[in-house]
Amino acid sequence: MAASFYKWVHDVGVWFSASAGVDRIMLAEEFDMLTQEPDPLVTTVRKHYLGEALRTRSDEEFSLDFADFLLAKLAEYDEGDWLAQLDAILTKSGSEWTVGQRGAFAALEKRVPDGVRAAADLAMNGSASAGNLLSEAWHAAFGRSPDSEEAYEKAIKAVEEASAAVVLPNNPKATLGTIASTMRDQKNWRLPLEEDTNNPSAEVVVNMVRALWSGQESRHGGNSYRKPTQQEAESAVLLAVPLVQWFTRGTVARRS
Repeated sequence: MAASFYKWVHDVGVWFSASAGVDRIMLAEEFDMLTQEPDPLVTTVRKHYLGEALRTRSDEEFSLDFADFLLAKLAEYDEGDWLAQLDAILTKSGSEWTVGQRGAFAALEKRVPDGVRAAADLAMNGSASAGNLLSEAWHAAFGRSPDSEEAYEKAIKAVEEASAAVVLPNNPKATLGTIASTMRDQKNWRLPLEEDTNNPSAEVVVNMVRALWSGQESRHGGNSYRKPTQQEAESAVLLAVPLVQWFTRGTVARRS
């Protein structure tokens, strides 16, 4: 992987200089400013091209951080081919990282099963507001700089945005807890499935919403505050995916 990866970085640097008027020094300076890197990349880049500069540092995590930065820059210029090239390199090498792109944003993300990622992308594309929040939650959970609290909070907000307009359209301040309670009391919010009287789908949906809401201990202040673990954050985001999809597509509805 190393040779292909560093060549990709080199070629991207050449493209930026030739096509966007952004030379390697400017790229390194912007990266150093954004990351507050104590050992500035620009010092090495003044002596070497980008790919060789990263290879010289012999720091895999640093190289991945810089690749993450380049992906964001390339997305600004709508250069999808470069993103696809890096994704192919990562896939062929069996890397745990993949390239995630949604709209005008691109970044490295932890690899998840293709079916899970496809379902997440479908949910994110199904609604501008809820989809954007879910996309932010996904990146906070699976990106290069994971933030478990941000991921969990945005997962809840995504489901709130998707469900409030369906369950409580006249309450612009409805929380997910209020939405779950309303659905539980009304008892007839169901999935379009053949019903099993012992396991009604209404309980499945309400329990999923309730689990997402009650699992966020960080929303409580005082002595009960606890930041979500990474595992909790990832679980919250993956739980939010089908809920956002069901509510935005009208799959969850009141049925007699």
